[in-house]
Amino acid sequence: MNHKRPRLLQASAPVLAGLLAFLAVPTTARADQPSAKLCLTETSTPGTTACMTRALQEADAKLNAAYRKAMSVIDHDDRTPDPDARALWKTRLERAQRAWIAFRDADCGDLTDSEWANGSGANAALPACLYDKTVQRTADLLSRYPLH
Repeated sequence: MNHKRPRLLQASAPVLAGLLAFLAVPTTARADQPSAKLCLTETSTPGTTACMTRALQEADAKLNAAYRKAMSVIDHDDRTPDPDARALWKTRLERAQRAWIAFRDADCGDLTDSEWANGSGANAALPACLYDKTVQRTADLLSRYPLH
């Protein structure tokens, strides 16, 4: 007796394998994130990790500049002439920024390790996650505190 698989199942096996591989990719490797466009020429995990770490350092510098700019915008905001109100506003922004940093670090830290099952890919995924959140926060600050 000849047991051949139906043609539909033969053609579907590679498709199913590809789908399962796609579903196994952790959420930190999403193509819609800014980090997905970086380090594409790297061919090793250590190379990708080093590249992502450099990108994160540059993103951090841009975030720090945006934060300083936001503080300067508050200092020069003509809608708030009261110095005490400006000081309170700056204190609130500082508090919000510290809370955001705590969130970013928690969301990208051990959680990323778990998403990558503590595998070697987590080494590059951590700075990628931090990079993505940092780029997003920088854009948020720049949109909320534009130069006048």
